[in-house]
Amino acid sequence: MTACPPPVRGHVLIKVERCKGCQFCVEFCPQHVLRLSTEFNAKGYHYPIVVKDECILCSLCLSLCPEYAIQSRPPASPPVAANGPVRRDGAEGSGIPTQGTKP
Repeated sequence: MTACPPPVRGHVLIKVERCKGCQFCVEFCPQHVLRLSTEFNAKGYHYPIVVKDECILCSLCLSLCPEYAIQSRPPASPPVAANGPVRRDGAEGSGIPTQGTKP
């Protein structure tokens, strides 16, 4: 007998400031983990927010995002930005750590 895989295989991280509201991530997510926020980012676009914790780490959102505003990670590796923990709830100031960022 084999164990069933865990329902949550990953977490979606969104860098709100980079999003231009193309909606590719929302439209093509097979688990419907994302939806557009009713709020606007600094550029004036609705950005995606995580609405349920059922990411299967397919990386479609990551691959389709033309602005590199989304990242997905396994749940075992909690995200930490250079300036503190990354928020996953889509609140203003959430984001993903970028390479080469100095504290």
